[in-house]
Amino acid sequence: MATVWANILDGFVEIFSSPFKDLTILWILIPIILFWFIIEIYFGRYKTEKLGWSTALGNGLTIFWVVTISIRTLFANNFELFSINKLLFIISIAAYSAFIISISFTHRIKGKIFFIFASPTIVYYLFGIVMLWVHGLLDITFWVVIDLIILYIFVLILEFILRKTIPSALGNEHGMDDMSMGGTETGPGLDTGTGNIGKGFGKI
Repeated sequence: MATVWANILDGFVEIFSSPFKDLTILWILIPIILFWFIIEIYFGRYKTEKLGWSTALGNGLTIFWVVTISIRTLFANNFELFSINKLLFIISIAAYSAFIISISFTHRIKGKIFFIFASPTIVYYLFGIVMLWVHGLLDITFWVVIDLIILYIFVLILEFILRKTIPSALGNEHGMDDMSMGGTETGPGLDTGTGNIGKGFGKI
């Protein structure tokens, strides 16, 4: 048991020390963390708003941008950072991006289920892992993978606490702020329940 805890601790040391092996990576990681934090503050203030199709599409395009940067990094500097495992991982991320973009356009999966896979938390978490690994700063081992899973659970808990503790924007809980652009699962700007056009713009 002591060995297991030691391996877990070593995995966390590897994860949290990896950005400091090359401080230039902070130019990428700090905006990622900042964007995630701002999004959490937004949804904490506007608690009645949910992730929508247009936002999911944007997240899918963000993942594709990560793939583009990663491929460029792998094939730069005479393949110094290249490995088959990294290439296969990037290909799987590209497939994930294609899945998010495709479903965002077609709405073939129920929104409440699909939005779990297209959430900003997953997108930015993957973004950070890919950047650290592709740039050769994070050594992916079995215990590091375990620790990344544990860390993601912690992030979800932190996200839940953050959204619950941030005060709601005045009037939001009474539907006063339901004029933002976006769309519900029935489509942008369309309320099929009442036949009124324009009421469907209430959720992002």
